[in-house]
Formats: sequence, C-alpha cells, structure tokens
Amino acid sequence: MRFSRNIVLLLCAAVVTITSIGMNSFSLFLRPIEAGFGWSRTMVTVPYMFGMLGWGAGAVLFGKLADDLGARRVILGGILLMAAGFFGMSLSQNLWQLSLSYGIMVGMAAGACGLVIISLLVSKHYDAKKRGLAVSVIQMAAPLSPLLFAPALYFLIKTFDWRAAALACGLLLVTVALPLAWLGARDPDAFLTCRRNRVGWGSCLPYLRHRSMLLMFAARFSCGVALFQSAHLVALAVSKGFDPATGAIAVGVFGGAAAASALLFGWLSDRYGRVRILALTYLVRGVGTLLLALDMPNEILFYIVVALAMGPTFGTITVQNVIFYEIVGPRMAGVILGLSFIVHQIGSAGGPMLASIAFDMTGGYDGFMMVIGVILLASAVLIYSAINSDMQLPEPVLSTSAGRS
Repeated sequence: MRFSRNIVLLLCAAVVTITSIGMNSFSLFLRPIEAGFGWSRTMVTVPYMFGMLGWGAGAVLFGKLADDLGARRVILGGILLMAAGFFGMSLSQNLWQLSLSYGIMVGMAAGACGLVIISLLVSKHYDAKKRGLAVSVIQMAAPLSPLLFAPALYFLIKTFDWRAAALACGLLLVTVALPLAWLGARDPDAFLTCRRNRVGWGSCLPYLRHRSMLLMFAARFSCGVALFQSAHLVALAVSKGFDPATGAIAVGVFGGAAAASALLFGWLSDRYGRVRILALTYLVRGVGTLLLALDMPNEILFYIVVALAMGPTFGTITVQNVIFYEIVGPRMAGVILGLSFIVHQIGSAGGPMLASIAFDMTGGYDGFMMVIGVILLASAVLIYSAINSDMQLPEPVLSTSAGRS
C-alpha cells in the first residue's frame, strides 16, 4: 500500500512522538532512580551519558544503512531494539545493567527510529520549497512526546515505581509505534529504484573539509551540550525551590514550546533563509538560558523562561537537518546527518554529566547555565557571520525524488 507524502509525514510524526520517549523521559526517571539506589547525581547520570553516545553512534551506523538499504528496515528494527531496551531497564538491578539497557540499547535505537533517520526519509518526499516545514513537523513531534507522555509516566512513577513506567514505554513502542511505522515509514519510489548505486564512506570527506561544514558541526556540538537542561529539568525545578510536580509540568511546557518553535522556525527557514534562522534559534536559546540561571519568584515565570531557553531547541535541529540534507543530497545525507549527530551527542553526553558534577560541587545549576548561555550566544554569532563571509554553504544538491501529494 502506497500513501501520499502527506500521509507518510503524519504517520512518521506519530512514530517520532512515541520513539522520542526514549531520551525525553529521563528527567522523570532521574530522581526516583537516584533515591531507589542511593546513588549520587553524577552516578545516576551515567546511563544517560551512554544513551547520548549510543544515539550518536547509532545515527552514523544506521544512517549509512538507511542510505544503502532504505529507511524502512532501519526504523522498524530500531523500534524493536528500543522496546527491548526499556524492558531490560525495568528489570535492571545495578549500574551496568541500566547502562546497557537504557544507555546502549535505547540510545542506539534512537539513532535508528528517531529524528535523524525519519527526518531523512521525509526530506526525500518534499522539494526545497516545502522541505523545511515538512521536517519541522517531524521535529515538532519529538517535543510533543513529553507533553503527551510526561503526565502518564509521572503518574506511574508516583503510583507504582520507575520500573513500571519503563515497562509501559516498552509496551507502547511494540503495540503502537511499530504498526504505525510498518504502514508509514516508506521511502519514495524513485529512491527505491536507485539505491543500488551505493556511495562509499570516503565520498563525504570533501564536505567534511569545508569550513562552513566545520562551523555547522561546532554549532551542533554546542546545541548538544545545552540539552543538559532536558535531562535535569525536574531536578532543576527542585533546585529553584519548586516541587517535583512543577518540574514535571515544566517538562510538558518544554514539549509544547519546542513543538511550536519547530514549526515556526522550519516555516521561517523556507522563506528567509536557513542560516539566518538557524542563528536566530541559538540567540533565543542563549538569552533564555542566561535568564534561567536567575532566581525564579514563581512557577509561571519559571515556565515562561523554560519555554524561551529550551523551546527553540527543536527549531535548531530542524533547520540544521535540512541544511545538511541540502548540502549533500539524498544519497549521502544519512552518513552526514549521522556524523553531525554524533558530534551533537558527544555534547549531549558531556553536558548532563558536567551539570551533575557542577551540582554535586555547588548544590545548584546556575553557574553552569551561565556558561552554556554564553556558548549559545557565541554560536549564534558564528553562524550569522557565515552569511556575509567566504564561508558560505555550498550550492545545495537537491533531491529529484520528491513525492507527489
């Protein structure tokens, strides 16, 4: 059964909404696991660190497989692997078991059935005039995950324990995400007829040597480091004097703001240029993070600042993914997106760990957030400087296989 590209987009968005629970749910698990095992904040962050690194490694490995074999098989296999990881997490009794099940299995699976591969698939179905908005729908789906599922997971954790919540995640993946992906995760017909012409790993080297590409990779690293906010959001709320329920609501606020910003910045990038809008996302995030380092007098202001500091995150990822796709074209996009994402995930692994160390040393997150805010502002300046310098992005290699609605 073949669907129109718009139906494929909607089905893929539903899949990403569910598979994004893998990484977006950790802030809800952090404090219960910490209390259950009696670990330090640094130790309980180790599985998340492995998850971020596994996500990056999986993005490279599965990105190449998607280039060669198509995205469908990769996405279906990734959902099964993620479900197995959550089932293993619910049974884990020590640090290495959690690091294997949640860290490596769920993390690697996110590289197969998460934003990178599904954004790649959707990019193939749309031409350049609509690609930014289409990919933004996928990016919007990812932050909708905490908005939709954080209340249910919080209820399960409070009523039963974190193991029941992990088991529920695995069941949701098998019973809902897998059938949706089976129906909707399909490459365009034009790609299926030419995928035998595989591109070797060495073909990406000329792009990786380009200064604009190096700048994009550096900015993506800073984006990853700043994602420590999502892993520590509930704990951050508690450090500001609020209760855990406020932190859980903040996770939902982040999800809603990120979904809206993904659509907004994706649409703006189609009309006003990718690089200019990408710089704007870093600017807003930097200002918001600096504000988040200040004392919050009430919950409402805290939610507003969370939306400002964290909301544009998926707008950043949207525009970056489209830029990478348009630089190299559909036959090599999986590899380049994967390589860029492993840089992102190195930052995503290090950021939460550094934040945990800062918390253990100082009892708060404010000093670390000030540093991250400055780094994000610097990234905005560097990205914007590429517009009028000799570091212009290469002419895009556009796909000729955009689908028809």
